[in-house]
Amino acid sequence: MLKDAVAHDVLGVAADADAASIKRAFRRLAMRWHPDRNSAPEALETFKRLRAAYVQMMGFQEEEADDAPPEAEAASSSQSKARAADHFQDLELSIEEVFHGGEKSVWIESQASCEACDGSGVVELAHSRLCSCCHGSGRIRSGSGLVACADCDGRGYSKRATCPECNGSGRHGARRTLSVRIPRGMLQGEELRLEGKGEASDDAGVLPGDLRLRVRIATHPLFVLEGRDLVITRPVNAFRLLAGGTLAIPLPGGGKLQLELAPGTPEAREVALDGSGVPGRGKRPAGALRVKLVPQFPDDPSPELAALFGTLAAKVEADLAHNVPSLDAWEHKWLP
Repeated sequence: MLKDAVAHDVLGVAADADAASIKRAFRRLAMRWHPDRNSAPEALETFKRLRAAYVQMMGFQEEEADDAPPEAEAASSSQSKARAADHFQDLELSIEEVFHGGEKSVWIESQASCEACDGSGVVELAHSRLCSCCHGSGRIRSGSGLVACADCDGRGYSKRATCPECNGSGRHGARRTLSVRIPRGMLQGEELRLEGKGEASDDAGVLPGDLRLRVRIATHPLFVLEGRDLVITRPVNAFRLLAGGTLAIPLPGGGKLQLELAPGTPEAREVALDGSGVPGRGKRPAGALRVKLVPQFPDDPSPELAALFGTLAAKVEADLAHNVPSLDAWEHKWLP
């Protein structure tokens, strides 16, 4: 059994603190020192001292406390398994992060217990002042007549006031940064779940909830996602489409691959490279890299290039029936 002077010092409250203040102090400290949540070597002994101080100040019997600890302790297995609320938040990913994964710093907006009032919404004043509820009369009007003011216990004055830090809510917004590992291949609407990184509870022994991050893909100036397919529109020299050859295709993050083009016509076309799109996850295979080729013709050819065009046109027309049969048929029909 702790001595009276030691008990209130252990909990950090006044010797004549009321039950609510004692409970709040114990909850706050027990959350920090409960051995289920704190792996420090001194956690168990510190928690025992806190519990003994709480038991003594609240007037419980030590034996009863061991068998049926007060709510704030959360020492029973059922309480230790209880969890606070999950925290939901969007997680914006770039196409590069979808493609490569990696580590990302994420700002988490959540609610935390107000430290100024220990989550009570009320602070103790250095000097008494008129009760703001009953304006010093000690009475308020109700349906049954005048009754004692609950805010000041009918005294007309009080040493308690609404906490200015949280405006009496007992909570305030908190911002923290987490480093989150992003797996490759996350898609719009999918969720990352981080155990124990969600909302905290004011009750000792109640584990924090999970952090659930819903993926949102940011728009990209070059790439578009269609499912797991990665789509890119690639302008290309029309004569390269005619002649065929190697064409470089950019990839998210600065890489590139080489696309082999077969000789063909100078028309827009799409080429799909299976397995080169968004990486697969689990049983879902990787998508395709779909390249939309858009032919580009010279806008203002140089005299030398214009001469080459003329030479090329003459060679084509020398055997029009073989080179462009549709044009040859048209000319024979309409230009006999």
